[in-house]
Amino acid sequence: MELGLYVAVPVGAVAVLLAVSGAATLSRGWMPPWQRRHIVRPKLFGWAQLLIAAGLGVQLVGLLAVDPSYRPVVTMPGTVVLLLAMALTALAQRPPRPSR
Repeated sequence: MELGLYVAVPVGAVAVLLAVSGAATLSRGWMPPWQRRHIVRPKLFGWAQLLIAAGLGVQLVGLLAVDPSYRPVVTMPGTVVLLLAMALTALAQRPPRPSR
């Protein structure tokens, strides 16, 4: 078995779990108990979780389905999506600005 599958299976499982958690946060406002203390904007956090799942999916496609010489071209958009999701997660943890 190729080394890529040893990496792809756990990363794929994490991506699916994040997508399910993001969908639950967006539709019901539900979050795991360990995140409830820190997140003040659940909807934004749900979108961030969906973006993380999408970024990991793009990374997996680049790992498994692309020739190694073209792999950076495919995985770079996944990295950009993961960085955007990190920024959304940080914004979801910040309290909103007080209105004047």
